[in-house]
Amino acid sequence: MARVTIEPWTRPAFQPTGATATAMLVVFADDDVLGAAPDLQLKGMVPAGSPVAALDLRGHHHADGPEWMDGWRGGAVRTIAERDLGDLGRLDDAKCCYSVTVTVDDPRDLTHLQLAWAVAAALARQGAFAVLDVHAVTWLPGPAVADLPADRPFVVQREVSLTAETTPAPGFGHPVHTRGMVKFGRPDLVAGVAADGIEHTAQVLNHLARMLAEGHVLTPGQLLRFDGQRTLRVEPYEPGGAVPEVNLNNEGLLLV
Repeated sequence: MARVTIEPWTRPAFQPTGATATAMLVVFADDDVLGAAPDLQLKGMVPAGSPVAALDLRGHHHADGPEWMDGWRGGAVRTIAERDLGDLGRLDDAKCCYSVTVTVDDPRDLTHLQLAWAVAAALARQGAFAVLDVHAVTWLPGPAVADLPADRPFVVQREVSLTAETTPAPGFGHPVHTRGMVKFGRPDLVAGVAADGIEHTAQVLNHLARMLAEGHVLTPGQLLRFDGQRTLRVEPYEPGGAVPEVNLNNEGLLLV
């Protein structure tokens, strides 16, 4: 059978910024699934030229660092795990996890993301059962990651999450924002809207996230026109006063 050629996820509108892009996945397993001589079998699973030298794969045993490992399955991340995974008994009992980190400077393509997911998929095929996308703050079951086609197209919604806060901030509205844009070396996006504007704003943020993933750049002072009716101004996201803190763990841009 002929081997499928894995095409790189491209950035057709790439503009250099000097920013660092990083993907980080935390992969949970009942116990060590790699052993002393790991073989991830990545050949044919990532595009040629993937930044393998930038891959940082580490195994973590609960007994050696319980606080570090438990930090990825507690607090607010646990609430999201309950939403995405359901029963957390196996997650609580896991004795091992792996951190998969790929960090690159100003990437002209998105092969670093393909590499990170290929490593997570390899771990899942070895028996790991849950994957946390750290920057998007989403969870996937291991079998779903193991089954990801290596030649799948890029879909921004699989890499970036959208959050709409249910409680409005006085003078700002309901915060709607992205998480995960650091994976492209781009800032996350934040907007404040009335309740009836959440859905439309989410669509706008999805569109802009795709543009940034493709390499576009948004700059403070830039005006964006949508649907011939709505104009948004790009500003730095600086929490304070009427602008709420949404804990991006990344730089942000505010759309006003």
